[in-house]
Amino acid sequence: MAVYRSDQAQLTFTTEATPGAYPELASLSSNSGTGMTAALSAAVLKGVTQIPVDTLANGASVCTSFINSTIKIGGASGTPSEIRTVLHGDAGATGNLYLDAPLAFAHADNAVILAVNQIPTSGETTKEIFHDMVPGVYDTVDVPDPAMTIEPRYLLGTQARRNFAVALKGQQTFAGSVAGIVLLNGRPLRFPIGKAISIPATSTNRTTLASGGAAKGDVFVTVAAATGFNASSTPYIVFGANTGSTRSSVMEVRKIVNVFTSTTFQLDYPLQFTHTASEQVHSLAVSGGLPDTTFTHHIYETTDLDTVSWHVHMRDSAETSDNDFDRRYYGGLIGSASLSADEGGMLNMSWDGVNFQGMVHNQSLRATGTGYVPYHGRFQKVHQDMVDYPSTNPYFFSEGTVSLFGQTIARIRSFNINISNGEEPRYYVQKRYGQHRGPNEIREGRREYSMSATLALPDSQAATSQTTTLFKELLFEGDFGSGMQGFNVSLTFTRGTNDTITINIPDDSAAATGIHEQGAFIRTAPHSITGDNPVQVDADILFRNLKIEVVDSLYYYP
Repeated sequence: MAVYRSDQAQLTFTTEATPGAYPELASLSSNSGTGMTAALSAAVLKGVTQIPVDTLANGASVCTSFINSTIKIGGASGTPSEIRTVLHGDAGATGNLYLDAPLAFAHADNAVILAVNQIPTSGETTKEIFHDMVPGVYDTVDVPDPAMTIEPRYLLGTQARRNFAVALKGQQTFAGSVAGIVLLNGRPLRFPIGKAISIPATSTNRTTLASGGAAKGDVFVTVAAATGFNASSTPYIVFGANTGSTRSSVMEVRKIVNVFTSTTFQLDYPLQFTHTASEQVHSLAVSGGLPDTTFTHHIYETTDLDTVSWHVHMRDSAETSDNDFDRRYYGGLIGSASLSADEGGMLNMSWDGVNFQGMVHNQSLRATGTGYVPYHGRFQKVHQDMVDYPSTNPYFFSEGTVSLFGQTIARIRSFNINISNGEEPRYYVQKRYGQHRGPNEIREGRREYSMSATLALPDSQAATSQTTTLFKELLFEGDFGSGMQGFNVSLTFTRGTNDTITINIPDDSAAATGIHEQGAFIRTAPHSITGDNPVQVDADILFRNLKIEVVDSLYYYP
């Protein structure tokens, strides 16, 4: 008998434009319908789960006809389409449909709604599936399958015999983690921190966006004119690169994968930022099918974090595709993470705590009786040949340098940076459908950073020496005469020419006194006498903020 094996499973992820709105396109040509159709009675925005409809046809006389149906919304040429499941419908020929997950794209008034009975087929040439990124090299995943709160209730009665009388359903939580990710690029770094701005070393022709610009999460964009801008021969484009600017707060790079007109085209990944019509759009020179330049990705803090969705794909040992077990988790906020390296090892990251809003899966029917399994939905599988596997090497401990209080530490044995966003799932009084009792939203709390490092002491020196040491810095408490200032920390991992990860503490400036300006502080650094030679110190360091800079050849950081 075939079985599901851990080495026949994969985790991939993508970003969401708004919490819970997992993106996926569905081609008109790849779906067979049930005959029921409708149309939107008003335009809808990203992130909504309630859509107004009218113009019911082909057997759909009331909105309730769509309950438990999978529908495809939109799909006219040059516009997005997506799949969702209807959990509830108003009892009328016009009214609302209530969806299982928020919409990932905006749709215009009168966009077509089609009930479908076939899972759409992904076309990589037109880039329909976005859950194709891996966080790195990993071998275990704590999947965020729902944890059910089943509450026993004790009622008075002569037959109780001290046992609970009835069990009732409570709230659901979806929490997962991925530990020990060996980083092959810097993409996973941004999600517990904030945004990533991608700056190419060079760019060529330019144009501007059409009136209305482009919104966060869009994959279909229109430029004002094609003069000096060839989307077909130079498909890699830079958004937010204004004339005379080498860096802006919304610069990002995407690839054009489908051209509808000379000015309208489709991108390979949803946009991370909203772009106005006045912003410049540049193209990149191409060599061997790839951008002929390197990129600097600046990862900055933001107050609100972008959410992610995960896709877990499992194939059995007989490699029977009909038996694939697929789950998708949406609205995931990476609340806690860590970045670490040990001597002789590689740079690792862990997504330690990720809370999600809900899930969909492909296990449709109950074992007995009738009815669909809760959270069932139709979506595209993520096959191995769709996954964007990095081809780069890891970042090795032996390729790193660490600088504390202005000097390179030659004998650092390990370090660990912890990030906590203090996230809190929120449950509100609200009408829900389809047994969905997961969080309505997940909110960030106070952000906290800490760093632990194990350092072997440097060569001995005279007690009167003015050389900076860890022991002296501990006693100064970051106060060097003008108030609590702290010190700078820099960690750099160099994989090759124009191929580095640099972590700067604090962010863009040197540590200084005053509010929002301080750097790092040593809380503990006991110089204990143990069996280690030379003597080593376990330091605990507190700091306020950081910035990460990655230089590599990847054109996009989603």
